[in-house]
Amino acid sequence: MSGRICAFVALFVSLFAFAGTAQAAPAARGTTALVLTAQYSEFDGGALKATVLTCERGDQHPRRALACATLASAGTDLQALRADDRACTFHYAPVEVAMFGFWRGEPVNEVHTYPNSCVMLAHTGALFDF
Repeated sequence: MSGRICAFVALFVSLFAFAGTAQAAPAARGTTALVLTAQYSEFDGGALKATVLTCERGDQHPRRALACATLASAGTDLQALRADDRACTFHYAPVEVAMFGFWRGEPVNEVHTYPNSCVMLAHTGALFDF
C-alpha cells in the first residue's frame, strides 16, 4: 500500500510543478484529488497514515462521502472545522495532519497539529478517519 501512496505523492508533486502551465491548468479545473496524511506521536505508536481522497467512487478513503461532505461544508481550512460534542482527555500526544492536492480545481496545502487523536477526530470528523 505504501508504494501506491508514494506513487500518488509523486503524481501530485508533478501536478504542482506544472500547475502554472496552460496545458496542465485545464486538466485540473474542477478536479478533486487530495493526499491526506496523519502523523501520530510516539505515545500513539508514531504511525504515519495516508490516503487519497478524490470524492469519486473507487478512491482509497474509507469514508469518502462523509469526508467530502465535511470539506464541502467548511472548505479546506482545517482551522475552520468545528469540533463535535465528544469528550476528550487532556493528554498531550500531538497528531499532525496535512492535505495537499486540489479541491474542486483549487490548489490546497494545509497542515495542522492537534493535541491528541481524539481532538483531531472531533474537529475533522471523517476527513482524517482512515
